[in-house]
Amino acid sequence: MTNPVDPPYDRFQIMRGVACLMVFANHIAGLLSAPLGAEGQWYGPLLVPLGFPWVWLFLILSGFLLTKQFASGRVTLDRAGVSKFYRRRSRRLFPMLIFTPVLLGVLFSLGIWSPNLPSFHAISELQIALALPWVAYVSGNPVASVNSAVWSAVLEVHYFFLLPLLLAFARLRAKPVLAVLALWAIGIALLALSVAVAGEPAIFPGIYQQHLYNAGFILAGCALALVARERARPVKMRWPVAATAAAMVGTQYLCAYGLNLALALLPLLLLGPFSWLVFCSNANWQAPLPQNLSSLALSRGPLRWLELAGMMSYSIYLLHKPLGYIAVSRLGLVAWVQGIPTLLVTLLLTLIAILPAIIVAFIFVEVRFRHPTARPSDMEVRWSG
Repeated sequence: MTNPVDPPYDRFQIMRGVACLMVFANHIAGLLSAPLGAEGQWYGPLLVPLGFPWVWLFLILSGFLLTKQFASGRVTLDRAGVSKFYRRRSRRLFPMLIFTPVLLGVLFSLGIWSPNLPSFHAISELQIALALPWVAYVSGNPVASVNSAVWSAVLEVHYFFLLPLLLAFARLRAKPVLAVLALWAIGIALLALSVAVAGEPAIFPGIYQQHLYNAGFILAGCALALVARERARPVKMRWPVAATAAAMVGTQYLCAYGLNLALALLPLLLLGPFSWLVFCSNANWQAPLPQNLSSLALSRGPLRWLELAGMMSYSIYLLHKPLGYIAVSRLGLVAWVQGIPTLLVTLLLTLIAILPAIIVAFIFVEVRFRHPTARPSDMEVRWSG
């Protein structure tokens, strides 16, 4: 039974926690599962969860929560308010975006690396750390980085710079945003038709990390916040969660059938379940961030740990793949995998191995820059509605 003094769960952080752990499992289970040869088995498509659909959930959550600040009046849509918004978002995204390649550069120079990672190139990583506009259009590996998962963080920077302009254009009304979303949906439908009929263009890797392909999810989150701004009470989550789970299982099998066709169809197919899930989570309560290492112990139970993972999701997302690959290589974990049970064990061991570095980065880089007045010695975290 839930203790009546316990705070409610932060549904948005739980969704982020699930999403970042699924992206972690995509990259690390994809590396670890190579010896299993599960192709052709009925469970094969479920063995390695896909990463890009969970990135879309991140984007729709960002669009919702950022727009909600303006829709609720907490941030004003004037010069002072937008300037404050830009400063806060810059403190939120850039420190970890810069710290991550610095850490990887140090590890690479020390020879602490994985043969499954490309070589570290400082110029490319600097362009990504500064979120320069063209990095999403570099050919080959997404954003040509040793950390290919970073492409969506670069898009997040660009989207948050454009968001106040969109809201000013829409005058904080949902209909203009929905009109832009409809134009995006038509474009994706035409793309899907081209792929279904002609088999081209190839969406991975040249298109799937680009702005217009992903923009519908940030637009959907924005529209949801404007539509739902008067509704404070959350609703039951059973059916939205079930619909999302079914959609994600279907996504795994659709991608196994044909990745390019799946990439063409899935933006439209997943937009509905994700929007329903986020809309039904429209609660006014959000859990505060832990301010120090000691306060991490305040999370109790599976959902609390998922909530905490959601709070740390940006640090997990930016660090999990390179650190995970290094851990797998250094510990020789691929050789341990003999079946699904050992795959799950080695996946957990990899997470445990890299978690201390992620926690330190979260507390001393992400939280420290996000809340520059916070004191690491402060032992109190207030839970408030």
